[in-house]
Amino acid sequence: MIDTHAHIDSEQFDTDRQEMINRAFDAGVEAIIIPSIGPEGFDKIQAIVESDPRIYRGMGIHPHNANDASDVNLERVERESQNTRVVAIGEIGLDYYYDFAPKDMQRAVFREQLLIAKRQNLPVIIHNRESDEDVLSIIEEEQDGKLNFVLHCFSSSVEVLHRAISLGGHISFTGNITYKKSTLSDVILQTPIDKIMIETDSPYMAPVPYRGKRNEPSFVGMVSSKIAEIHNLTLDKVNSMTSQTSRAFFRIGLLLLIFTSTLVLSLQSSNAQTRESDRAADDGTDSEEIEEIPENPFPKKFGFGLMMGPNTVVESIQCSGGGKRESRSYEGFLAFGAAANYTVFDYLQLEANYLYSKNNKEVAKGALEPNIYHFINVSARFIANPRKPICFFATAGTSIVLSSIWVGETVKENKSTISGGIGLYGNINTSFGIISPMAELKLDFYLTSADRSNDFKCGTLTAPVPANVSTFYSIARLGVYWYPNF
Repeated sequence: MIDTHAHIDSEQFDTDRQEMINRAFDAGVEAIIIPSIGPEGFDKIQAIVESDPRIYRGMGIHPHNANDASDVNLERVERESQNTRVVAIGEIGLDYYYDFAPKDMQRAVFREQLLIAKRQNLPVIIHNRESDEDVLSIIEEEQDGKLNFVLHCFSSSVEVLHRAISLGGHISFTGNITYKKSTLSDVILQTPIDKIMIETDSPYMAPVPYRGKRNEPSFVGMVSSKIAEIHNLTLDKVNSMTSQTSRAFFRIGLLLLIFTSTLVLSLQSSNAQTRESDRAADDGTDSEEIEEIPENPFPKKFGFGLMMGPNTVVESIQCSGGGKRESRSYEGFLAFGAAANYTVFDYLQLEANYLYSKNNKEVAKGALEPNIYHFINVSARFIANPRKPICFFATAGTSIVLSSIWVGETVKENKSTISGGIGLYGNINTSFGIISPMAELKLDFYLTSADRSNDFKCGTLTAPVPANVSTFYSIARLGVYWYPNF
């Protein structure tokens, strides 16, 4: 789960901010995004963001603070929006419920910050209260294909929903959808699941059963649970889809890679379970228990992959009769092939793959035939954090290399190798299964030496002599796996 809108910089959290953040991540929250309100809070938010690699921020001036949107402050918004931890311009927009700033000033500040978002290629978090027509009209005027936006804490009509989506927008829901008198069920039902994000808007609008109390990011699962109920989907499915949408919208997947400490944190949170009692807030007569079962949001069983990458072959040569060991290498020729994968359990996969590679560089040196390599590999893949969108892994196994080598004539060599590798892959949920792009550095070490004749010249000898050759293969593989839904 990702809480896409939480004001955890608020003074309501000053006395227990770290404990509140810990509760959120213990409850399965993957990331928290803090939207800015006004210039006076920019430094405080930045300090919170720097305290944890799972916290990100929006940069902007709220319509309540439009009076503070001087040229200097707008320049600061644009300058600091280039920071790596800034993932959006926001929270910006219009608010006609209050009159903290004149409407014409709000509109001007809103438009200027939309222009900043487009210049900086950042999405926008939009605040809209009783200002549907003006918000959508300004978006229509500024939408040139570069504007990516979310209407946060959506409470408008189905008509506004459809108009926003037609403009390329996303919709974010918060705790008010759990209230007994909420009228948003039809809106939620008509919102495509891949357009939905979840938020708490902490410390405001706590969901049932905490209505009227301070809200916090650990409660965001109750919003997800209500959406699952309305869409008749499993909670895991909604959590997976909303997280996938949020990661793509805010582009935080690559940022998670930068902060390698998240690897340890994700291992801790992958086994987290939450069990909370839910009592209806309005009359106290209903009670229900919400149990969040920690199933893997990216379940896999059988997978099939295609891969390719540059192959480097290094041969270590020991001529008969002794002498200095020499080496030669061939770099950068293409290897490609396919794989079949079986997931034993979350942290362990078994894989069989085949790679083909041809070395035409020998032909350029006068050989009549290229060297050809067939790699048949069986290995185990050990995954550090299988429940996350980006996973790190290591592999170990064995290969049989069937080679055709030119040594004045083409000779066949069958080699047994030990193999290993390190890499990472992504998890992308789709309607037809999980797609996993993969990058891996794979190494094969030849266990025994081959006795070749008429291939090498050693020392001062003028004629080729027999030699023992040990071989090392290095392949930087790029691939994509498909885990179908069956």
